[in-house]
Amino acid sequence: MTRRNKDIGDWGENQAVEFLKRKGYKIIEQNYYTPVGEIDIVAKLSDDIYFIEVKTRTQEYMANDLSITPSKIRKFKKTVSHYCYKRGVEDIGMVMAGLIVFVNKKEKKVRFRLFTIDF
Repeated sequence: MTRRNKDIGDWGENQAVEFLKRKGYKIIEQNYYTPVGEIDIVAKLSDDIYFIEVKTRTQEYMANDLSITPSKIRKFKKTVSHYCYKRGVEDIGMVMAGLIVFVNKKEKKVRFRLFTIDF
């Protein structure tokens, strides 16, 4: 990953956090790392805990659910299991989700798309 892509990704994650807060989510943790993988954001809404993978895209054709590949989903599930074991989280009310941050540089706008990932 190039430095530029990492900077855009970090910026997108910060935008995602602010978006989630505006929607009433409480941010529990960011950038949870394990040897298996990473969880970008852990958040809570009502009684549900959301494990969120953030993807930032600057080109619209790449801003879709397919940006989170089946391989990434498998790693994500293992990482979520690790998180739950280490933090003592019960597997009730858990939601795995993707959040796409689409940046339209021309119009200087940011859009968000939150979607669930099947367990």
